[in-house]
Amino acid sequence: MPNIVHNENSQCGLRLFRSPHWSLAHLIAITVTVTIFTIGGSHAIAQDLPIKESTIAPTVETPTITDDPPSPSTFEKIDEYFEGIVTEIDRVLFYRIGRVERQFVLYEPKVQFIRDRGTDGPFTKLNSGNDYPANALDSTQLELLSVEGKLTPGMVIDGHPELYRLGKIGDRPIEYVTIKQDEKSDHSIKYGDKLTYEPDQNQFRKLAAKRNLPTETTVPLSVVEVWAQTGEIGTGSGSQSLNDVLSTEQVGGIPLIVAWLFAAGIYFTFYMGFFNLRGMKHAVDVLRGRYDKVPGPGEVSHFQALSSALSGTVGLGNIAGVTIAMTIGGPGAFFWMLISAFLGMSLKFVECTLGVKYRYIDKDGTVLGGPMRYLKEGLAGTALAPLGVALSILFSIMCIMGSFGGGNMLQANQSGSAVLHVFQHSQYEEMAALQNAAKEAAEAGDLAKLNELLTQKNAHQKKMSQFELQFKLGFGIVLAFCVGVVVLGGIKRIGAAADKLVPGMCLLYISACTYIICMHFDQIPSVIVQVFTEAFSGKAIGGGILGVMVVGVQRAAFSNEAGVGSSPIAHSAARTGEPISQGCVAMLEPFIDTIVICSMTALVILITGAWDNDKWVVEQGLKGAALTSRAFQEEVSWFPIVLAVAVTLFAYSTIISWGYYGERSWVYLFGARSTVIYKTLMLACVVLGSVVNLGSVLDFSDMMLLGISFPNIIGLYLLGPRIKKDLQNYWARYKAGELETADEASPTA
Repeated sequence: MPNIVHNENSQCGLRLFRSPHWSLAHLIAITVTVTIFTIGGSHAIAQDLPIKESTIAPTVETPTITDDPPSPSTFEKIDEYFEGIVTEIDRVLFYRIGRVERQFVLYEPKVQFIRDRGTDGPFTKLNSGNDYPANALDSTQLELLSVEGKLTPGMVIDGHPELYRLGKIGDRPIEYVTIKQDEKSDHSIKYGDKLTYEPDQNQFRKLAAKRNLPTETTVPLSVVEVWAQTGEIGTGSGSQSLNDVLSTEQVGGIPLIVAWLFAAGIYFTFYMGFFNLRGMKHAVDVLRGRYDKVPGPGEVSHFQALSSALSGTVGLGNIAGVTIAMTIGGPGAFFWMLISAFLGMSLKFVECTLGVKYRYIDKDGTVLGGPMRYLKEGLAGTALAPLGVALSILFSIMCIMGSFGGGNMLQANQSGSAVLHVFQHSQYEEMAALQNAAKEAAEAGDLAKLNELLTQKNAHQKKMSQFELQFKLGFGIVLAFCVGVVVLGGIKRIGAAADKLVPGMCLLYISACTYIICMHFDQIPSVIVQVFTEAFSGKAIGGGILGVMVVGVQRAAFSNEAGVGSSPIAHSAARTGEPISQGCVAMLEPFIDTIVICSMTALVILITGAWDNDKWVVEQGLKGAALTSRAFQEEVSWFPIVLAVAVTLFAYSTIISWGYYGERSWVYLFGARSTVIYKTLMLACVVLGSVVNLGSVLDFSDMMLLGISFPNIIGLYLLGPRIKKDLQNYWARYKAGELETADEASPTA
C-alpha cells in the first residue's frame, strides 16, 4: 500500500484555518496582490502631442508598400500560432507595475525601389521626388549597397535569402528594396536613431543605442514635424502629421512575474526569521552527511538531490543571462542579483521542505513529490481542497510544456551552436576576410573584383550551411543518446550522474573565470565600489534605480528558479525522515547558482569592460553567451573552447533534470505506465531543438517555466504556517542537541 510520508494526521489541513499564523500569511499575501494590481492600474499614459496644424507644404505622397511574404512553411505556421499566444501571456507575466508610457520616433530616411514581381529587370525609384541620385538599380548595384550596409534586410524566399522583399501596392504584386539614406551632415542623427519626446521642453532627445541612455543631442519639435512631412520618419510615404508617426512604449515599472517572486522572497525571509542566514552552517552539516547515519526513506542522498536540482538551474542563464543583465543594467544590477539570491534562499527552503513533507513513496520505493503533490495534499480536507487540485493540475501541465522547450530544445540548440562555432572558427574568420575585401572593392568601385568576391562568399556560406545542418543533426542524436542513458534510469541514475557532473562543470567554469579575475586583480576594488554606487544611482540605465533593480532581480530569479517549483521535485527524492533538513540543503542552491557561479560571470564581464564595450555590444551586436565568449577570448585565445565545453555540460545537466521534472509531472497526470510516451517525446525534442530554432514555440515554453510560479507561490503562502511550525520544532531539537548525528547513532538504529 503506497504511503504518504509526512508527519501530520488527517486533520492537518483543517488546522491551517485554526493556526494563529494563517491570518497573517493571508493578510500579507492578499496585501501584496492587491498592491500589485492597484499600483499597476495607476500607471501614467502619454497623451497625443499638442501639435498645431502644419504650415509646411506637403510633399507628393508616395504609394505605401505592404509586405506580402510567401506562404509560410509548416514550422513557420506553428511559430506564428504560438507567437500570438506568447504575446498574450507576455502581457500578463511581464505587465509592468507602475509603468509609464513615452512617445518616440525612429529616424529612418529611406528611398524605395520596385519592380513587378517575377521580372528580372532593374528596380526603379518609387518616389521620383526623392533626391537620391539614381533612378534605377541593377543587381550589381544592389550587391554594392548591401556590402556597404545601406540596404535594409531582404526576405528569405524558397529557402534562399534575397536582397529584396515581396510586397504589394494596392493589388499590384511587386518586389522592392529599401535603401538607407545618408545621416545628417553634422553626424548627430543617423538612420535608426530613436528620439523620445520631452513635453516640458517641447523637443525630442536622442537615446543612445546602448541601454537607452539619454544623450545631449536634442531636436526641436518643428524639425521633427518636417521629417514627418518629408517621409524621414514613419512609413516613408511623406505628407504625414507627427501624431500619425509617433510610437508608444512602456518604460519603468516592475514586471508582474518579477514582483511576484521578489515579494514572496521578502515575505518568507522575514516570516521564517531570516533562517536563510542563521541556518547556513547547519545546511552545510546536513549536506556533509553529519545526520545521515540512519537514512530515512527516499531514493538519493542529500548531496545527490542538491546536485540534481543544481543541474537543472545551473545552465545557460549563468553564462548568457548574467551577461545580458550586465549589458542592460550595468554594474548595479550585480548587487540586486545578490540580494535576490539571498531572498530566494528562503523560497527554496519553504518549497523544498513542502516537497519532502507531502511526497508519495510507492511500494518499490519510487518517489513522487513536488508542487503537484503538496498543492493537492496540503490543502486536502480544507475548504480550499478544490483549489489545491486545480493548482496541482495547472502546475503539472505547465511543467511538462516547460520541460520540452526551455528545459530541453533551447538548451540543445544553444549548446550545439556553441560547439559548432568552435569547429567553424576558421571558416568564420575566412568569411569576415571576404566581407572586408568585398567592402574595399565596393569603396574602390571595382565591380569585377566585387562580383568575384561575392561569388566566393556565397559559395563559402553555402558550404558552411551544409556543414552546420549535418553537424547539428549529429550533435542532436549524440546528445539525445547521452540524455536517454541517464533519464531512462530514473532519479537514482540522474542523481549518480549529477553528483559527478555538477561539481566538475562548476569547477571548470569557476576556474576559467578565476583565472581572468586574477589577471585583473588590481581592478577588483574599483569594480566593487562601482557595483555598490551604481546599484543606487541608476546612471548606467535609462530606467534609473528601479530599472537597475528590476534587471538584477529578474536575471537572478530566472537563473536560480527560486519559487518556480521545479527544485522540490528533485529534493523530494532525498533519503531523509526530516523534511526540514532537506529544506536546509535546498537553501544552498541559490547560493551556489547565483551568489557563486553567476557572480563569476558578472565579475568577468565587469572587470574586462565587456559590459560597456561599444565595439562589441553596439557595432558587432554581441550579447549573452557570444559576448561572454568574446570577453574570454580577449584574455586567452583558446578560452572559448573551455566555454563551449562548459555550455555543453550546463545544457546537458539542465536537460536531464528538467526531463525528470517533466516525467514526474506526467506521472502525476497520466500514471507511471505511460512514461515511455513522455520520454520518447523528450528525446525527440532534443534532436529537434538541435536542428530547428522554433522561436515563438520556445518563448511559449519559457512562459510556462515562469508561469508555474503563480500556482506554486499561492501554495507556499497557504502552507507556509505549517512549515514555520515544523521549523520551530526542528530547530528547538537541534539547539537542544536532540538531533542524532552520525557519530552518535548506534549501528543497530
